[in-house]
Amino acid sequence: MMIKKTLLLSILLVSLLFLVSCNVEETSGESVEIVNEQGNIVGEATRFSTGVYKLRTKPVVIEKESYVEPFNLQLLPKKVEITNLYLKNLNYPGNLGPFPTKSLQNYNVLKQHGIVDSKNVNLEGFYLLEGPQTEITNLVQNNANLIENGATTEETVKNIMQWEHNILSCSQQETQQYKKRTRTAHEIILSECATGCTDYTLVFAALSRAKGIPATITETVREKWIAEMVWNNKWNGAKEGHFFSEVFLSEKNVWIVADPTANKLTGRNEKGYYPSGPGGDKKFMLFERGLDSWDYGIETDAEFGNVVKKKYYVEPGDQP
Repeated sequence: MMIKKTLLLSILLVSLLFLVSCNVEETSGESVEIVNEQGNIVGEATRFSTGVYKLRTKPVVIEKESYVEPFNLQLLPKKVEITNLYLKNLNYPGNLGPFPTKSLQNYNVLKQHGIVDSKNVNLEGFYLLEGPQTEITNLVQNNANLIENGATTEETVKNIMQWEHNILSCSQQETQQYKKRTRTAHEIILSECATGCTDYTLVFAALSRAKGIPATITETVREKWIAEMVWNNKWNGAKEGHFFSEVFLSEKNVWIVADPTANKLTGRNEKGYYPSGPGGDKKFMLFERGLDSWDYGIETDAEFGNVVKKKYYVEPGDQP
């Protein structure tokens, strides 16, 4: 009899210790929630008038978010190419580096990072900020977490670009339902469809920042297109430009140029152009740079065309 009483007391003591250690919190009436040290509800109990608790198992509900499933790097279609301009010409004459040419961020935000009224500029910190198109939502962060971290920042950057080419591929017909510049990184990932360089670079910058890597949105225009407007008085509404991203490698303390669309780590030539295309035959010049396209004030492709025309097009007889 004594043994049974001792056993019963032991069971009650263990139960009591369990409830105390789990921070039992009474809600309403006789319903009691069991909360662990992290503040998560791990179960429920019913408290009777005798003071005895009867545990009720609470089913664990996992809400599956609509993020993209993990991928196997071994199955990716192609590896990131490194061009002969990589890590070269980082400080060509007149280089503004990754300094934003325009940003609509709050003045206090710009001042905090030394973008205005300061000689001490914290560009790495600035390009970790979220822009209106590059907000780090749960979906963006979850996808960033799924991408494998490399041994170096450079390797992680490669993994991000390879992830994009594996996940965001879609048919030409599918891309036609989306308009350039009108979507956020969140929406592009959710659709699993990138329509071109705008989308690839937006997602790349958002994922990079979510992984703690400073990354710009750098928009360029083709020199030939601009020259025709200035010297030939020719307006070509087809528009010729390309998006790059400049990424900070903390281990090397340098900014490099990434071309997420072409799956390349590249750079600028000795004159400051961003070469692209087969063999780098197309020369692109800096147009705007910021946290994203909406951040520097261009929300549609039509707006982009109007800004370029107003900025560069010269009427016949008005050449400089």
